[in-house]
Amino acid sequence: MIAVVALLAGVLLGVLIDPTVPLWLLPYLPIAVVAALDAVFGGIRAKLDGIFDDKQFVISFISNVLIAGMI
Repeated sequence: MIAVVALLAGVLLGVLIDPTVPLWLLPYLPIAVVAALDAVFGGIRAKLDGIFDDKQFVISFISNVLIAGMI
């Protein structure tokens, strides 16, 4: 339930604030989104398998995005 509320709050803030991405960062945005989705789906799979660890998820999420951006 908390995740759904956080998702709705994030979408609402995104619509109200209307953030813009700098032009130099645009080529890296799709790579970062795919890396973040990879971590999220990995976390969902781990939760379904009963082996989810929140610290490991956060580290995986951040490192996936950073490594994808450096590549």
